[in-house]
Amino acid sequence: MAFRNLRTEEMLQVSATWIDLQSPARAALLGNPDLSAKLPRIDEIHTILAVAAQPSKNPRLDEISAEEAKIDVRHDSIIRGVFGFLTSTAELVGGEAGADLIQLRDILVPDGLPSLQKTYRAQAGQAQQLADRLTPAIKMRTSAILIGHVPAQKSLTAYLEEWIALGKQLGEREDEKGRLLAEQSELASGSALVKARNRWIRVVNAFVADGDLAELAPATEALVFGPLRDAEKKADARARSAPTANVPEKA
Repeated sequence: MAFRNLRTEEMLQVSATWIDLQSPARAALLGNPDLSAKLPRIDEIHTILAVAAQPSKNPRLDEISAEEAKIDVRHDSIIRGVFGFLTSTAELVGGEAGADLIQLRDILVPDGLPSLQKTYRAQAGQAQQLADRLTPAIKMRTSAILIGHVPAQKSLTAYLEEWIALGKQLGEREDEKGRLLAEQSELASGSALVKARNRWIRVVNAFVADGDLAELAPATEALVFGPLRDAEKKADARARSAPTANVPEKA
């Protein structure tokens, strides 16, 4: 048997007759205890092959992009706010106090406003660097700077910690996106389809062997395995007649 010469759509068409609850072939299989026990595996491999044959973009990728965009809006607002607040306040107070605020600003936002142009992955790393720079001594200074009016008043530290948390969220979503893209790449490369075809072939070979052992009546054998044998015969003929122009899918 050369099931490897079957096209994927032919494999699916054949096993579809076995999984269709309304088909005569399914009814015949259910009537045979030896073969009915194999149906769960047939159902499973048909589904696996069908999914592998139609790889699609994971909808979670779009969700991640939307979440990252929303996080980034607030993330960038905090960077602009921290940088602008310290810069403007330093201008107002001037002198040594102003210079101290500029020094603090450059510790907290060493790359300045160009930080806003970084990739999500880079922004995640930048937030982690900020967490490392936020030593107890620096945090004492930022906690003493209060912004806004009571009851909504917050310390500068609170905004910095929010920035760090948002950067961590961006990093987590970038990690998830990377995993999903890797999985999608595997599907696009066809490796998942090759694996699914190989599994289908193994399962169907075993199924046919069980059918031989069951010594089915000729009419039942034709009903259950006739479409498979016909598809196989045509696939073999196709492979022989066009060995170079019609290379079968790897399996």
